Amino acid sequence: MKFLYPEFLFGLFTLAIPIIIHLFNFRKSKRIYFSSTRFLTNIKKSTSQKLKLKHYLILFSRLLFLTFLVFAFAQPYIPSADKNPQVESVYIYLDNSSSMSNRVDGTMTSLHLGMDYVSKILDLYPANTSYKLLTNEFAPFSNTLKSKDEIEELLTELRLSNISRTLPEAYTRLKSHTLRQTEKSKDVFIISDFQKSTIGNIEQLKMDSIDQVFVSPIFFDATKNIFIDSMYLSNPFLIANEKNQLNVVLKNTGFEDASELQVKLFINEIQSASSIVNIPAGGSEELTFEISYNLEKVNRCRLNFEDYPVTFDNDFYFVLKLENKIDILEIKSEESISPIEQVYGNRSLFNYSFQIASNTDYSLIRQFDLVIVNGLTSIDNSLSLELNNYIAQGGSLFIIPGEKPDMNSYRNLLASINPVVNDTSRVEISMPDLSDPFYENIFESANERIDMPNALPILNWQGQQMDLLKLKNNLNFLSGFRKQGTIFILAAPLEDQFTNFHRHALYVPVMYRIAAISKRSFEKLYYNINEPTINLRLDSLNKQDIFKLTDLEIELIPNQRISANELVLEMPKNTLNPGFYELKLEEKTKDVLAFNLDRAESYLAQMTFDEIKTNFANYNNVKIFDANDADNFSKEVKKNKFGVPLWKYAIILSLLFLLAEVLLIRFL
Repeated sequence: MKFLYPEFLFGLFTLAIPIIIHLFNFRKSKRIYFSSTRFLTNIKKSTSQKLKLKHYLILFSRLLFLTFLVFAFAQPYIPSADKNPQVESVYIYLDNSSSMSNRVDGTMTSLHLGMDYVSKILDLYPANTSYKLLTNEFAPFSNTLKSKDEIEELLTELRLSNISRTLPEAYTRLKSHTLRQTEKSKDVFIISDFQKSTIGNIEQLKMDSIDQVFVSPIFFDATKNIFIDSMYLSNPFLIANEKNQLNVVLKNTGFEDASELQVKLFINEIQSASSIVNIPAGGSEELTFEISYNLEKVNRCRLNFEDYPVTFDNDFYFVLKLENKIDILEIKSEESISPIEQVYGNRSLFNYSFQIASNTDYSLIRQFDLVIVNGLTSIDNSLSLELNNYIAQGGSLFIIPGEKPDMNSYRNLLASINPVVNDTSRVEISMPDLSDPFYENIFESANERIDMPNALPILNWQGQQMDLLKLKNNLNFLSGFRKQGTIFILAAPLEDQFTNFHRHALYVPVMYRIAAISKRSFEKLYYNINEPTINLRLDSLNKQDIFKLTDLEIELIPNQRISANELVLEMPKNTLNPGFYELKLEEKTKDVLAFNLDRAESYLAQMTFDEIKTNFANYNNVKIFDANDADNFSKEVKKNKFGVPLWKYAIILSLLFLLAEVLLIRFL
């Protein structure tokens, strides 16, 4: 047993007071005269012995009363076997990520419970102790040691953060250089929800063996949460007045089914549609919204649903745009106007340009969404190499053969497809399969008696292709091959002596659909707030341009570089909030971007207490608490840090002996 304040033990000298009183007061004899003492002899002996016993019992009670009263002030305790020497500073990491909005004990958020833990820690240490408080923002206040009053003031300003940190990342920052930092041992407290998706690899922790580390996991009442996992358009390129669908995938991480969840779609803050969805426990469900025709060029959109008590991911932001055009390059043998130029000459939808095969600038190829090699007899090896690199980077290539194609050069470009010469006579093209997603929303209805075009094919091929158009002899006319990018092949040149396809009503919608699915959108519908880089395609870029991102609260200028018509933004980490940001150049809005939280934060599954113990099993200086209550937490810290306090028992015993003295005087 030890004493927290041993200087109070000098109070034991007060034990001399009752002893002196006993010696000089209780020993006094008083003579009483009686007329006859003959009958009092035996009674006198009996009373004297009884008084003597009473005096000793009272003295004993007073001594014990004073002894335990002094012990109460000295605060005795049974020390912990792992107790550190008296520390001068205490380091605290408090996880304030969005998931800490989940509930514990019915009504309290995890963050508020964590703040109560910090308050209890402040009450445990002497007044001269210095503290370092770290939250997920890695704010400047965590760079200096602070007093108890300063930490209490910071707690009043603490809020949930959109920033997630792994435990190794947070611990490294917590132990990083601090002004007034000493080399002495410290007490380190880690207060977190230990979320599996964001906690990181605990084995990467490098803890100082001289420190005592107290791990305080906060366990949620439930890990149920519904969130939007992904979202995409059926047609990735949004064309005005063309039908399109918005597909939304929702996940339910709870153990109960989510019934009749209403999901609302807002476009420019006007509710455009709503849908009811049922999501099985631990599963996902996809729902679709029809995109309306009256869209603006730039549309700020938001999906919303009600999911209590976890609400930080109930809104999902994205942007729908109509103003982007499809960049198309035709590589042909001469400058005459081709059927390709005729169909893609609509400047409201396409940025069409052409190059002559003998004078092609290969460096520009990667800037286009769709490259069409039209009517070439032979394809140069260097052009084949560049086109293969373009496909490997996700580009779309459309091959239309020349009248007398050099098959060796074509096989060099299309090695995996291996085209061969076709000697079939002119054949009519079959009615396309309108159930194919390629033809979705193109035709209102199918008419088997429609007059179809015909063709004299000069190429044939085999492989795992998408058969977009076939001849009635079951040979291919138009096929697509999926690789890193997409390759489309036409079996005949777009010349009247080979086909009338380019003069048929089917030609325009098919070519438009090829262009639409070839759109390589550098810009996505939405971004993650921790996205490292963002690629944007803008017109008329100059290398001297300086772009900035702004919303209602912040304005920032990210690191940026410009290459041709591509802008690359290197986004500052942990700076953005969910919502919309305008990309501005000289105060003119050039683009609008939508940002959402990292979806890892929405997976609320936690490490169990046993899993946490297992991960920290190799650290002898780590104590793990299973409290989930501020008072229990305080008791556990006291027990592990300061041992078992005994001062309460000392007070109880002191009062008991005081009561014994009163009873002895009154009744004995």
